[in-house]
Amino acid sequence: MIFQSLVSLYDRLQDEMPPFGFSVEEIGFVITLDTRGNMVGQPEDLRVKIKANTYDFRQSVVPYTNQVNVRSGKGAAKKPNFMVDKADYVFGMSGKTKKTVHHDSFMGRINKVCGESKDQGAVAVRSFLGRWQPEDSLELRDWKEMSGMYGKWIAFRLQGDAGFVHERPAVKKLWTEYLARKKYAEGVSFLDGLTQPLQSQYAQFKFGSGASLVSFNEVAYESYRKKKGANAPISVEAEFKSSTALKYLLRSRTQRIRIGDATTVFWAQRASPMETFFGQVLNPTQDDQVAGQRVQKFLEAVRAGTMPHDIERDRDINFYILGLALNKARLALRFWHVCSVEILLTRFRDHFTNLEMERSEKDIEFPGIWHLLKETARETKDISPVLGGTLTRSILTGERYPQNLFHGVIGRIRADQRINYLRASILKAVLQRNYTKEVPMSLNTERRETAYLLGRLFAVLEKAQLDALGKVNATIKDRYFSSASATPASVFPRLIRLSQHHIEKAEYGYVSDRRIAEIMEHVDNFPNHMNLQDQGLFAIAYYQQKNALYRKNDNSSKGEEK
Repeated sequence: MIFQSLVSLYDRLQDEMPPFGFSVEEIGFVITLDTRGNMVGQPEDLRVKIKANTYDFRQSVVPYTNQVNVRSGKGAAKKPNFMVDKADYVFGMSGKTKKTVHHDSFMGRINKVCGESKDQGAVAVRSFLGRWQPEDSLELRDWKEMSGMYGKWIAFRLQGDAGFVHERPAVKKLWTEYLARKKYAEGVSFLDGLTQPLQSQYAQFKFGSGASLVSFNEVAYESYRKKKGANAPISVEAEFKSSTALKYLLRSRTQRIRIGDATTVFWAQRASPMETFFGQVLNPTQDDQVAGQRVQKFLEAVRAGTMPHDIERDRDINFYILGLALNKARLALRFWHVCSVEILLTRFRDHFTNLEMERSEKDIEFPGIWHLLKETARETKDISPVLGGTLTRSILTGERYPQNLFHGVIGRIRADQRINYLRASILKAVLQRNYTKEVPMSLNTERRETAYLLGRLFAVLEKAQLDALGKVNATIKDRYFSSASATPASVFPRLIRLSQHHIEKAEYGYVSDRRIAEIMEHVDNFPNHMNLQDQGLFAIAYYQQKNALYRKNDNSSKGEEK
């Protein structure tokens, strides 16, 4: 299903996709040659530096083979590309190390493909490579950059031409004719059951040093004496289309998001605004205010249970979501989900309804997955690498939220005694979906669960302390919150006795006394222990009661704890 969907995407976007035997790759440097093959000046740096070790590269449709895509190990030196490649192949050097085999194989590939061609670009490149001395590379101005990990591909340009040599029509024709001469073994493709030329290996993608979606790189993975790709046969055409479509998605800035250790790509059965909205819903950014406003209106309509006007016509089409992560030499499938656009919007509505909680204007109304994940750990590096994928899956399928999400938030509350809008929202969402508990958006003074009452009581006791003593270095929350929510019987009697001193000292202590009495009227006893669900409800009640206590007339301060 994944491969068929990717092939369909390639067919839909055929005008934007490279033809067979070509690939969109990043060019870092270009060598300008005259018609005799002499280098004109120094190689030009085409990169645009964004920040340290981050660049925008010139993209170009280059000749490319599946073999080059999987070059690694001992045979890499004899798997050159055509007319464009890395410094090892073009110059025969890597840093200060000679790469004679790489350079010779690169020249051999060009000579074999070009044959007797008289194209000026091809002739110039062959002449340059025939005379180049690898050790001269060390004298080039940007040699360290070109041969480094951020140098990317190096191309050739004929003096006076605007484009690269590999983009010249005659050179592209030479490459296409060369590929047409290659013979493939025939067999039954697992995608459609038809007998076709079969690709012997699957493409690699830019995860770490490169990884395949399907890989048989150990004998233990092979069966029935079949070798490598023959264990999952796919036609040459289907493998090219599916891998090209996936590479297109992995390059996209609107149809790809990164969540935890998973890279998620998504697309629709046909062109749809959902292909743009989906990423912004799960991972909103503030880079584009206009786009942000469109997404906001989109989500408001979704939450109201209505179908946005520009999505209405797409309600019945399929939407595909693919989550991938690196696992040694192959890509791990984190999740694969297919549903209609209408069902997807229903899932979004349910998710944001579960999260809905009173907030301040500065709190994000529709938090993305990354906003939620950051509330589970002190630093982003400590976030569970698999939590993002499991949370995404639960949102898309409507299944239970991962329990680690709830545990992570409870753990952070215990560690820093801070309950903010997002943490309260997460606890509410998990309690509602996983445990079918009805949790209010704001303070509900009619609720009688002991955990909810004790959370309210703790907020009132803290307010009594602050009214009496003003700003203090450590409130009862800083000292007792964790134990009060987990083992109330060991803490609350002491806190209530302490509150009497605070009430006597405060100017308006009678107000706190009345609040305490109103809550205590419904508390039969203090439990020796409360489970995690009740601890979550305790934290929510504390958050909501504190908001109610500090809410100003203009409502400007409700939400984030002060």
